Amino acid sequence: MKIAFFGCYGAFDHFKIGGTESFARRLATGLIDQGHRADFVVYGAPLPHNSLLASGIGIYYHTDLRAAFHSLQESYDHVITMYMRPRDRLPYLYFRKSNRQRLAFHQVYFSWPDSRIKREAAFLDARLYPFNGRLFCISPRIYRKVSGWSNRGVLLLPPVPEDFFLDPTSKPTHDKTRVIYIGRTDPGKGIEDAIELFTRLKHHPDLELEIHGYHGPQRSSVRIHQWLSEQKELRYFPSQYESYSPEVEQNVRRILRDTDILILPYRKLSSTIDTPLLLLEAMASLCAVVTRPMGDIPLIYGSSPFLLSRSGGIKDAIPSFLQALNSLRHEQERIFHQNKKLAFKDKDLTGLLINYLS
Repeated sequence: MKIAFFGCYGAFDHFKIGGTESFARRLATGLIDQGHRADFVVYGAPLPHNSLLASGIGIYYHTDLRAAFHSLQESYDHVITMYMRPRDRLPYLYFRKSNRQRLAFHQVYFSWPDSRIKREAAFLDARLYPFNGRLFCISPRIYRKVSGWSNRGVLLLPPVPEDFFLDPTSKPTHDKTRVIYIGRTDPGKGIEDAIELFTRLKHHPDLELEIHGYHGPQRSSVRIHQWLSEQKELRYFPSQYESYSPEVEQNVRRILRDTDILILPYRKLSSTIDTPLLLLEAMASLCAVVTRPMGDIPLIYGSSPFLLSRSGGIKDAIPSFLQALNSLRHEQERIFHQNKKLAFKDKDLTGLLINYLS
């Protein structure tokens, strides 16, 4: 099979650091390993450019939508749609209609917008003119939503590579409990809550606290990054990576392997993909995760004393957090069995994808 992961430049790019891109990169690599062709086809790029990566993934940048459509017509059997700009959805609808005998068109739904109007708009073009392929949903609630009006929905969690997964006997132990925040220095990601928590716990004798962050272009993200870089009370490790490389992924794997508790205090899930990739990577690495029970997180992560309350502030959670430290080994065992039930290894999900494309 010849498969194109298709989307708009700026929102979808092989070299971006993000859950959407990791989802496509890992599945594309798995498809190539199974003998298929998998490329990134991107429209709206500043300049046209083609390249073939060492992984076997082809990268095709097109400046305009028509050139991208021509590439899809000439070269592929399946088009997996990642993101289209709203103004491009109508031309894409007509393109799908004109080429549905030649191409199988699929859609991936990554987000659950906060606004109900935006949620309905996200599904509108598929309801006006249905895709002739599958509608891949990365969270159970998106799958339930899509299943209400289509029988083509498929639950496909974000894939995590095999080398992230640990069993309880291989998880490193430490003299002090290592509590880590990883992520963008963005208010929506909850970095301010992490700072507050770490500030209150910085003198605890049994804890080792670290913040591993990178900043986006937003003013608030840059401001928090600069403050963290200048202060001396908290251990801050700014990432120097501005784009994806295999080294970036391996660095995250290394950090998570040596992390006992990961802090993911999302303020809104719309700041990330609806099943956060870092949540699954942390679970694979047997990290207890302190996070808010938003969306399907309680369903994915399971019942745990490390889940924050829906209404309380981060400081209100400190007593229960400290008490939960005593159950850390039990939590790792629980997560290990939860991972087996969810089955989100990249090879498993690539096999599932191939079955549905076939």
